[in-house]
Amino acid sequence: MTQVDFGASIGLTQAGYSDIERGKNNVSGKIKIMLKQVHQVNLAWLESGEGEMIDSIIPNGEWSPERFADDQKQIENLKLEIDRLNAENKLYRELLDSKLKMIATLEERFGKG
Repeated sequence: MTQVDFGASIGLTQAGYSDIERGKNNVSGKIKIMLKQVHQVNLAWLESGEGEMIDSIIPNGEWSPERFADDQKQIENLKLEIDRLNAENKLYRELLDSKLKMIATLEERFGKG
């Protein structure tokens, strides 16, 4: 699979994928989700190098303590990612509110309110 094909499979251009691969850009939450959904990438492996690169669906009869530990680490990483995204979302909302207030103030100043 080429960089063009792989990038397209997760919503990136070849250049965008290449920037991530070279370490120029970080892997965003959206791209992590796409990697998980499309290519079954183990997010714990992606973020920490722990566990297997590719997640495989394991029937309940094949449960193991190692798999449980990997799943727990993945849950922890996902919760941290959710917390980070929520904080980022809050900042964007505050920035948006600030910009809207600035627009309202400027429109009042020029009688366009």
